Amino acid sequence: MEDKPLQEEKSWGVKIDDGTEIWDASPVFTGEFVTWKEKLKLVFYPKKFVLYRAIAQDIKRKNIGDLRDPYRILDVGCGTGASVVDMKKLFGRHVEVVGADVMRLQNDLARENLKKYGVHADIVDYDTTLPFEDNTFDAVYTSDVLGHVPDVDAWLAELNRVSVPRGLLAMFSESTLGKHAWLRKYLLKRGLNTDPHAEFHISLFSKDELKEKITDAGFYISIMLSTVWLKFLVHPDELYPAFQSSKKFFMLRTLNKWLYLLKKKLHPYSTAVAELYSFVELLTLGRIVESQGYVIVARKQ
Repeated sequence: MEDKPLQEEKSWGVKIDDGTEIWDASPVFTGEFVTWKEKLKLVFYPKKFVLYRAIAQDIKRKNIGDLRDPYRILDVGCGTGASVVDMKKLFGRHVEVVGADVMRLQNDLARENLKKYGVHADIVDYDTTLPFEDNTFDAVYTSDVLGHVPDVDAWLAELNRVSVPRGLLAMFSESTLGKHAWLRKYLLKRGLNTDPHAEFHISLFSKDELKEKITDAGFYISIMLSTVWLKFLVHPDELYPAFQSSKKFFMLRTLNKWLYLLKKKLHPYSTAVAELYSFVELLTLGRIVESQGYVIVARKQ
């Protein structure tokens, strides 16, 4: 029986019968209250740690205390609502969270998940134009979305439009392979694309191109961290489908299979260690390396 990639078990970008990719991740916070011990779980979610922390600092800076004028967050490309649940539970009643996605099926699932986890928030459908007035949201959160957008310039302009002046942009975006992704670039030049979502990524850019597009859209970037440089060793499950569908690279393919099987056998401990390493790498090497994907914190100019 053929091994299933770990990412399917973790519900990362799962395909449904018609070939559509559904992002059905689980929230980090599922209890009624988020204790300081539960907040520590974010070290195993490096991207969310940086982005949620940026929003938390902005909420503190604005000293939100009036329920009649809450801090407003828009989650663009909210999938099935995991981050909407997280942010509502993490930031509390002084924060209003709205999710938006172009996929109606995901929005329906998100609404079901909000009920499941006891969270009150709006989930809205949209196509190309976000259904909100100018200067509506204090923060726009978006993760793993930009690479799936046909017209990135127009999409970024929409994020800027709905943000308040000096509003926060908390984003993770996939990218092309950076100059330090040596192994994956070596494989790509020889016909093996190790991007597990390659068929769905239609708008990937280099680090400099991403910077230029975000800046041209009217944002000032304060943080830009790369993820994950040592992916071959740390996340063999993400490279597994590409390697095992190839008949080339015997040594690398075999090593990938053994690393994958080892990680699978030791799961969830191996996954926790891998994410903890990714957290440390993001905050250290992530400042200087160019790999594939960037955690970005910016402000509307």
